[in-house]
Amino acid sequence: MRIEFGLILIPLLVVVSGIIAFIGNLVGRNIGRQRLSLLGLRPRHTAQIITILTGVLITILTLGVVLVLSQDARVALFRMNMLREETARLEAEIKQQESRLRLMRLGDIAYLTNQEVLRTVVDGRYPLPAVERQVDLFRQRAIEVAAANGISPEATSGEVIRLFPPGTRWDKVAEVINYHGVEMVLRLVAVENTPRGMPLVATLIWFENKLVFRKGTVLVQGTVDGRGPREAVIESVLRLVDAASGGARGKVISPPFGPIGAGPDVRADYDMLRTRMEQIQTLRRPVKVIVRALADTYAVGPLVLDLEVVR
Repeated sequence: MRIEFGLILIPLLVVVSGIIAFIGNLVGRNIGRQRLSLLGLRPRHTAQIITILTGVLITILTLGVVLVLSQDARVALFRMNMLREETARLEAEIKQQESRLRLMRLGDIAYLTNQEVLRTVVDGRYPLPAVERQVDLFRQRAIEVAAANGISPEATSGEVIRLFPPGTRWDKVAEVINYHGVEMVLRLVAVENTPRGMPLVATLIWFENKLVFRKGTVLVQGTVDGRGPREAVIESVLRLVDAASGGARGKVISPPFGPIGAGPDVRADYDMLRTRMEQIQTLRRPVKVIVRALADTYAVGPLVLDLEVVR
């Protein structure tokens, strides 16, 4: 069973104060009887000073004992303003979280966890001021996009986007990109489900925008039988496209504004695909189909596919 600290402290202070008062009274009486003088004062005044000093000593000792034995008392005496500010901040955060939960129950979600808010490519080869301008333009554009999607400023700070983890700064990200001295992909990603009407908590992800596929690189090839029905030809061609997409996983990032864990951003022109399927069916025999990169492709994507039918 835990005993409250005050149940021990209060009786202890009463006893100690009584002892000091008793001792002070004895000293004052003795000085009065012996008619002693302090600093040339009359004996009666000397006794009064001793009594006053005894009261002061009681107060000092009481405060000293409380401050030594109680951390709560130290906080109350020396950190009360800071404690009030912290309490106000926590209350504001609680209200904000309550509002967030109410809006989430209504299903009005602006951003899902790990959903991309915005991306850009920052050229770290420029001088630092130029890199900082690129990052700041990205920040401004991200705020505009988030606000257009229903994100609102935080009540206390006015921030539309709060970076996570705490302490992350846009200018420091610019310094890191400039230090590497290469083109970097910069992505802003939501870290939690965020309803409309609330500020957005997001993290910044950056990595080198490497060249991953040169124009004309063969991604996959296979045989498609043009003698089969149209549905079979379509299925065979789409399997080759899927195989090319699988080869790009981990090299080309996901499409814009979607989940960052989705598949790579791989695209193929619909008219081109239809033309190649018609060629295969016209030949009425098994043909080789080669899937290539239509252009130089970097990590930021997209990977655009081109299909060649070998006659």
